[in-house]
Amino acid sequence: MEWKLVREDNGSTAVKNGEVESEFAALTWARHWLQNNADHDRYRLQPEADDRSMLMIRTVTGQWYGMVTPAESGAT
Repeated sequence: MEWKLVREDNGSTAVKNGEVESEFAALTWARHWLQNNADHDRYRLQPEADDRSMLMIRTVTGQWYGMVTPAESGAT
């Protein structure tokens, strides 16, 4: 599955990655990229063809953590 990192503040795609074999591998890739390239404290990691996402947050000490976010539903 192809994954991308999207800046949380403006919704722009920061980077895309080719085929990644698992969600864990995508998280590892995202943390490495963010550690070396991030210019913001919050990004969203999401698969290209899916609405699931994970909020990536940089702590004060510079570590990156991923928090699973619930999928938005159209139900009211």
